[in-house]
Amino acid sequence: MNVAPPEVRALAFDAWADEYERYRPGYPPELFDRVRSAFELPDRPAAVDLGAGTGKVARAVAALGWDVVAVEPGARMLDVLHAQARREGVEVQTVKATAEATTLDAGRFDVALAGEAWHWFDAPEALAEIARIVRPGGGFAFFWNVVDESRSELVADERRLVLEHGISGNDVRKPGPLPETAAAIRAADGFDEPEFIQVRHVVAMTGASYLGWARTKSHLRTAPADVQARFVAAFEGMLRAHGIGPDDTVEVPFVVDCWLARRTGS
Repeated sequence: MNVAPPEVRALAFDAWADEYERYRPGYPPELFDRVRSAFELPDRPAAVDLGAGTGKVARAVAALGWDVVAVEPGARMLDVLHAQARREGVEVQTVKATAEATTLDAGRFDVALAGEAWHWFDAPEALAEIARIVRPGGGFAFFWNVVDESRSELVADERRLVLEHGISGNDVRKPGPLPETAAAIRAADGFDEPEFIQVRHVVAMTGASYLGWARTKSHLRTAPADVQARFVAAFEGMLRAHGIGPDDTVEVPFVVDCWLARRTGS
């Protein structure tokens, strides 16, 4: 399968903002407890959510009482973020910018967060910007929800289906540390040795929403139409083989892979 280049796939997400919000899972509260503990954050930490998308991270920490700014280059993503924040009654400041050039004040934040976004960044530029806007003693957390095929026969079948259709990249990653992420962090100035942690959780979906989640993956959504059609048909057949209808509930196991690093200095 011909895969669209990363910059095309990253920008394409803006057109899928509503589906991204509807189908992508959030994060367990334990994750943010671990981040707070790792950096000994104050009661109301100043946080920046980079590559915020529809604000799943920003809204979650705002609900915990954090003071958060969401940085996102996509106009449609920001529209959905604002609407959802109003609906949930949480306050999230937003900036239309990139992780590499946030336009935010130096040393303003206790912690920088990036959920499902780090792999889209220019690593050296984004880390230099994080070092600029996060105070010494603060830090960053980059994290991803990764399905855990070791805990579900259905998920294992879904992973095989993705590979059979020639879909690659982050769409088929397994839980665990990626060496290139650690290497990029170690190569940057301004951070201590990174720490890798994992948090497990389970997300309840319907059969239809599980398919919807699979279709938000960038390698699939930018694939040729015939590849997408074959994948959807095969996915629906897989669900039927497991006795799962569109309205049936399925519990999907995830592992949150998370990299933490403290900003050096005092």
